[in-house]
Amino acid sequence: MKKTVLTFCLVVLVSVMACMSIVVYGQITYPSPYWDYSPITPRVGDVVMFDASEFEKTWNAKGESTLVSLVWHFGDGASAAGALVTHRYASPGTYVAGVTATDNRGYGGTSEYEIEVRQQTPVTVYLSLSSDEVYTGQEVTLSGNLTYNGAGVPDAWVSLSSKTYIEGAVWHDIATVKTDGYGKFSAVWKPIHGYYQVRAMWAGNSTYPETSISVILIVKGFGNLITEFSSNSTISGLNFNSTTRVLSFSAEGPSGTSGYVSITLEKDPSFDPHGITVLFDGSPIEYEIDSAGQSWILFFTYAHSSHNITVNLANAAQEPISPLHHIPQETVYGIAVAVAIVAAAGLLVYLRKHKKKVEES
Repeated sequence: MKKTVLTFCLVVLVSVMACMSIVVYGQITYPSPYWDYSPITPRVGDVVMFDASEFEKTWNAKGESTLVSLVWHFGDGASAAGALVTHRYASPGTYVAGVTATDNRGYGGTSEYEIEVRQQTPVTVYLSLSSDEVYTGQEVTLSGNLTYNGAGVPDAWVSLSSKTYIEGAVWHDIATVKTDGYGKFSAVWKPIHGYYQVRAMWAGNSTYPETSISVILIVKGFGNLITEFSSNSTISGLNFNSTTRVLSFSAEGPSGTSGYVSITLEKDPSFDPHGITVLFDGSPIEYEIDSAGQSWILFFTYAHSSHNITVNLANAAQEPISPLHHIPQETVYGIAVAVAIVAAAGLLVYLRKHKKKVEES
């Protein structure tokens, strides 16, 4: 009997020590925010956008904790709250801007960048993108204007170029465009996967110096299956789930015209190109699938309006694998403590019963 009690006590002791070990040595992950801002070469009075929305989305998806606040400071005494905020600087200079993220556990973290704000010039170039985040093979429209004291400058040449965020990277020409009668310009560009700084620059003249502005463009990859996506429609909400192999987006165009989508796919031996399903506003539509060298070309057309389109590239040979569910550390701690409490309660009940039997005998 004593041996049984001793064994039980040893089991309880080991359980409690294991729980204590988990609590002592468990790692607490603090939210460490990452963010970007655009334009990255702001001038006095420009609207600067500060964006931590991707960090917020990624952190909350992990399930470890939930962000309850994102508070910005801009280095000039001003502040704001939210994942996506804007700010204007009133004076040129170098400012230390940052954001502090706090989660529902009360843990927080801060990250900061230096931002150089330049003085406005009489001749100023502006640049915007049709989207600041696209997939590889998707076209981006670069548009802007050149102004002199607020009025458009016509018939001026503006050079558009890009540079990746890689050490030693150099500027590569996209296009050289001429402003129209209102000082406006535009160009279409199809970038490959990468993180870009996109610049518009006017070279200046004998009276006024060079002026330029840069913005950020993120070009995401589809993975190994999709190598290119193109369409004559205005595409929005483009998203590809590499686990389920489902591509979804919205397509819009002027009524009375035709739209198309062309998707280039790798010739994966395990992929059945005839098992594709294309849903057009929830209903299946016909498509063409043609072989072209080492690729398949998926092509379909439709009458322009506003449509929601889903392309399911999965087939029976490629069942999606569900990702492992992440268990928060607080849950692990709770389970461990619960095990220790149950074990201790069991020991207490056992000892009371044993004592009662001894007294009865």
